[in-house]
Amino acid sequence: MTTLSDVNVPVTFGADVGGKDAHAATSEVIMELRQALARECRGPYGASFAEFALVVRIDGAVQSWGKSGLNNVRLQRKSRYATADIFVPKAIWAAGHDVFRAFIAENIEIAIQSIVDRAEKAHDKIESEHLIGDVRRATRR
Repeated sequence: MTTLSDVNVPVTFGADVGGKDAHAATSEVIMELRQALARECRGPYGASFAEFALVVRIDGAVQSWGKSGLNNVRLQRKSRYATADIFVPKAIWAAGHDVFRAFIAENIEIAIQSIVDRAEKAHDKIESEHLIGDVRRATRR
């Protein structure tokens, strides 16, 4: 069985999509950003966290969260990961590919900066400049 310590996946990007309509409109951008983060964010970014797990939650015809932007930033020190949710209302992805991609890219950067700020405030060891630089490179391709 492969574990997190066997595979270097410091920045992960999951998606919880609220319907087929949202999936059809957003899957290409989600995959593009997931691949860019995996390629550019190789880490390690310090001893405190092995993974930075970002989850995008996209409103659709079946499920809707009614939120927009960053929420639920958490540091899970015992498990050595940090997580944040990015909520996307239908109006964002319905506005087109470029609007959706810009929204997600900006919120990925905001999420990582929020995690870094919270970790540094808690005196967790994190290579913030390295992490932020890699994330910016991934989101701006």
